Amino acid sequence: MSHDAPTIDDAVGPLIETLREGPDPAIRAFSALTLAQCNRPVVVPALIAALVDPEKVVRAAATRALAGLGPEAVPALIAALGDPSWVVRYRAAEALGGIRDPRVSPALVALLEDEKDHVRYMAAKGLGADPAPAAIDPLLGRLDDENPFVRRMAAQSLTSAAAQVGGADAARIRSALGTRD
Repeated sequence: MSHDAPTIDDAVGPLIETLREGPDPAIRAFSALTLAQCNRPVVVPALIAALVDPEKVVRAAATRALAGLGPEAVPALIAALGDPSWVVRYRAAEALGGIRDPRVSPALVALLEDEKDHVRYMAAKGLGADPAPAAIDPLLGRLDDENPFVRRMAAQSLTSAAAQVGGADAARIRSALGTRD
């Protein structure tokens, strides 16, 4: 008598369905985190769709799951940065900030000009995690942002960048921030 053991692929469909339609936000969030562990490209669109879930706990889990997928999720996350909902742009920026990939920095730099301060904040935060030299001038521009939280995060990310880039760029940052060696 031969019994075929269930595989990860058998679980993906039901997990996606639970993420989309489960009545309990905690179960939807658990489904998002579990889907990330399945390591299948088919989960990316379902996790992107969960960024608009009405419950913050589900959106946060989908964000963590997408960040955990790494470079595989980058194209879908960059596409989500164009979403009309600032919440989706914010969560996509948050996930991108947790991924080391050369496509991330230019996408987050563009978000520093977003109309919504929450999105600018998350873009500045993400740029601090993996500062690229091309992000320095746009971050310096956010030191004058109308929102104090955006200004503080830009300064924090620039401080991280100065420690990593060194040389003339670090000197420019220290000068802008009014700090010394």
